[in-house]
Amino acid sequence: MISLAVISLASLLYSVDSSLLTVPQNPKISGGVNASLEDFPYMVSIRLKALESSTGFGDGFFCQGVLTSPRSVLTSSDCVLNGSGPRTPEELSLVLGTVSRTNASGAIAVDPEQIWINYDGRLAVIKLAQEVLCVRPVVLNEFQQDGGKQCILMGWGANSTDGKPVETLQEVYVRITKEKCPQNLICARADKENAGICLWDTGVPLLCDGSLSGVYVGKPNHCGIEIEQFASVRAHWDWIGAQIAAANGTNHRSAIWCLLILGLLISVKNVFLSK
Repeated sequence: MISLAVISLASLLYSVDSSLLTVPQNPKISGGVNASLEDFPYMVSIRLKALESSTGFGDGFFCQGVLTSPRSVLTSSDCVLNGSGPRTPEELSLVLGTVSRTNASGAIAVDPEQIWINYDGRLAVIKLAQEVLCVRPVVLNEFQQDGGKQCILMGWGANSTDGKPVETLQEVYVRITKEKCPQNLICARADKENAGICLWDTGVPLLCDGSLSGVYVGKPNHCGIEIEQFASVRAHWDWIGAQIAAANGTNHRSAIWCLLILGLLISVKNVFLSK
């Protein structure tokens, strides 16, 4: 129950500003537009450290994840497995604090310390070697998503089948569908043709009502997949919560203080905006 308490506390503190828990208004796209760091500060690009150091910042990118606490990142198990088995933490570098894949300005690079894999659920939680303080983690969504509901996903994947990862984080709107959707998965489709998931989009988060409902667990080989499948946060709630608690350990004090400070700053901002 420790993990659920931590998640609930984070949700309560961030409820100070309701805009943080809702999908950004005025959807601008069907095929992908630039996303802002303010809307999605918890986005993580997962990179191969060897490529980052040998060929340049951004060249090692291959997967997405989301910050779920100051010491944990949730992603697809496909992002931490290679052809022979699990990757070691030493192989990976996690980058936060920027919507740019290739511009290191403002970026926060963090090394993994430990990786937990849920093979059945195709999910993984990465424990960070150090806390990422004062970056807002994503709020987890434990609710069932109804068919037809509009949700949003975001990532650095290609925008064409023959393309490369994009330079700037993209967001796209999709709708939940119950059509031929397997158990423990959430299925969604874009409103328009050739929109949504593409190459390099493994680990992309699905946000409904501004909170994390699913993680894309496929390995796309083309763009515009008709029905996209996401591992359900609701279906794996206990496992995810247990790994987040294990990553955080028993010392939540610094994380709680950070959340309290963020809540205070948001309250002050709202007071000034209301004048």
